[in-house]
Amino acid sequence: MTAREDGVGREFLRVSLEDLAEAMETRQSEYGNPDEPLKFKIYRGLPRRPLTARVPRELGAVEAFDGTALSTLLRYGYGISRQEFDTNGTWPYHRMVASARCLFGVQLYVCLPEGVHHYDAPHHALVLLREGDHRRLLTRATGTAGALPEAVFVLSGLFSKTAYIYRDYAYRLCTQEAGLLTGNLDLVARAMGLEAQVHHQFVDEPVHRLLGLDRDEEPALVVLPLHFADADADADADADAGRRRDPVPRTAAALAATIDPIGPTAVPSGLKVTQACPTLTKVNRASFRTDTSTFAAAAPVAPDLPDTEPLPLPGARVPPVNLAAVLRARDSGPGIFRPVASRVDGIELWTRLARIRTGVTSDAVPAGVPVPLEIYLTVGDLDGIPAGCYRLDQDTGALRPVVRAGADTGIDAGIDAVTAIERVTIPGPVFRDMNAIVHLVGDRDWAFDTFGDRGYRVLNQEAGLLAHRVCIAAAAQGISGRVVNAYHAEGVRAALGLTEQRHTPVFQILLARTGPGGRMIVPVEPEAGE
Repeated sequence: MTAREDGVGREFLRVSLEDLAEAMETRQSEYGNPDEPLKFKIYRGLPRRPLTARVPRELGAVEAFDGTALSTLLRYGYGISRQEFDTNGTWPYHRMVASARCLFGVQLYVCLPEGVHHYDAPHHALVLLREGDHRRLLTRATGTAGALPEAVFVLSGLFSKTAYIYRDYAYRLCTQEAGLLTGNLDLVARAMGLEAQVHHQFVDEPVHRLLGLDRDEEPALVVLPLHFADADADADADADAGRRRDPVPRTAAALAATIDPIGPTAVPSGLKVTQACPTLTKVNRASFRTDTSTFAAAAPVAPDLPDTEPLPLPGARVPPVNLAAVLRARDSGPGIFRPVASRVDGIELWTRLARIRTGVTSDAVPAGVPVPLEIYLTVGDLDGIPAGCYRLDQDTGALRPVVRAGADTGIDAGIDAVTAIERVTIPGPVFRDMNAIVHLVGDRDWAFDTFGDRGYRVLNQEAGLLAHRVCIAAAAQGISGRVVNAYHAEGVRAALGLTEQRHTPVFQILLARTGPGGRMIVPVEPEAGE
């Protein structure tokens, strides 16, 4: 790992994760805000390809990546899951992944042999942006070689959709949500016998030109080539993330020069990010890459395991789940997250969590290294696990009880573990009857030393990928998972027994059964297909 100079990314991490008051200084009201954008990105005057609404209710391996397979992957990957009606109608549309205030700032683009498309989720259709097969261009932009993927997905951050409320802080939310969507596309693809290779690292200019994106208003955040899982079984795989490196270094300028610019007409919507969000713009621009030879991968430094007696993972059998049904049922709870007293099998949840860091192919870490975030589990009311705070041991699956930091942290040693988290969380959620809280802890020095200013988005996106897996593990047991960013990082560090500043709590996820609140929810169910 080669140390890089500190830059705007580190400073933005300090503000957005460590100083809530400063991060929220420019936050706007979400009601009656004149900058409110349209709920969805809309293109005018472009050809459209409707996707079949007949998709299977259970996900299974496919033999060909045909129209039905593509429709199924998009429907369960980023489709509309339900419509909600409440007293003010502010969160009307929900998708298969979570999003702050249901703003869904992340956009999904699909590159197929016949052309480049935008996924129009409310109409479950593809909008053609550019004809032709550009999959090889995208693999070259990621610095990889090998067989052509079946498709390449590109995730972008349409900042104005989130920045109209959160201004500069939208960069954190959009990169988190790019990770959440990446995690879901990966899960759905795997259930269909496909493999998604997660690329945080790519040269940006040619990707933006290919899709007709404004680099300041809607930059590409993740590139996801999709292959059949056994497609490269006989190929000589490179040690870097299980993919072969492109032997020819590529520059952004050289690749961009091979593409004619396009300017697809989208309906104007929302604020101008470069004018309203100067810090976001600065951090975003600092993250761009211009040469594939600068790409790197490294393993993070994990916090020391607590020197406490571990709880060994019981050999419990976890019932298989229908991922499609779990995705349709997954939710973040009502507006006010209010748990209801319930019995939840803690051993089943523990067993699911012990498995979720593996099985991801990412260019952020060397081949075989798990997702670079550590899992901490604070137990309130789970059958089979005593209340308390634990670190999940990746190697053994054991839970190691955490020893809180010293008395000078301001946390009363006499309070229970859930209350310790409640006291360092901004008031809003109700913690009574909370089943559990998950914290994902990342190594910020690893992120910035390895990726420079791009490390901010790599850390958030890797955490988002894992956070979605946590939420799916909970949803499999009928538990809501609410991502909560409004916490004081230093207080959480103390509550989790973390002693080094480099180890940062990147996600806080509340897990509980919740009531309906004041909502009427209408599921958007797929038509039954073969």
